[in-house]
Amino acid sequence: MQFAANIILIALAAFPAVLATIHTECYNYFLKKDGCVWSAADTRNRCNATTGKPPNKPVGLFAPKSPAPPNHSSKRSLERRYTSSNTNTSFIIDSGDGICGNYTTNQPGACLWVGSDAINGSDPNTAGWLNGAKTSNCGKQLYVQRSGNKSSVVYVPVLDGCRFYSRNASVGCFQIALSNKTFYDLNPTPQEIARGYLGDLIWDFNDEFGLKTTWGPV
Repeated sequence: MQFAANIILIALAAFPAVLATIHTECYNYFLKKDGCVWSAADTRNRCNATTGKPPNKPVGLFAPKSPAPPNHSSKRSLERRYTSSNTNTSFIIDSGDGICGNYTTNQPGACLWVGSDAINGSDPNTAGWLNGAKTSNCGKQLYVQRSGNKSSVVYVPVLDGCRFYSRNASVGCFQIALSNKTFYDLNPTPQEIARGYLGDLIWDFNDEFGLKTTWGPV
């Protein structure tokens, strides 16, 4: 009887570890930089949608010790939404077999950074927002809009991962590429069509207020 009880206790102790989530490089990058992650499914890590600040931590004698707050003087340093401004990488992706499965560029969708190991992609710990070994963010809904124009917003799924010519999280985590349909749904100018990319996009996972946790990034 005692032996059986010990086995149960060991199993219960190990159970949380089994359920532990392996977060992506981008999730961990923003959590470390800002103290929170916009639109995260986990309420403990989700930035407050109103203040832009990390969520309140429990206080008291038996509360776990909170991590040190990020070294920022104001919420302006928080990246409330990810933006592709000042980059030339919001290009059109081709149809094909991607990380999230087969897709056509004539369907709505977007491509996010694959991480620091763009060549191999077999280690979930090196996934940017996703890679071949970490597909948890596949299919999650994003909102994408033109900067300064809320009426331009479109809602699209994550279709694939892209390299964006970078292995640096401070660059790659902000990037987004688009299917042909989504590119044109955002009403590109003749100049943007000619050059083949959009440079003033704002995007995020569609769970800013924690009401659509299915779409929250991990």
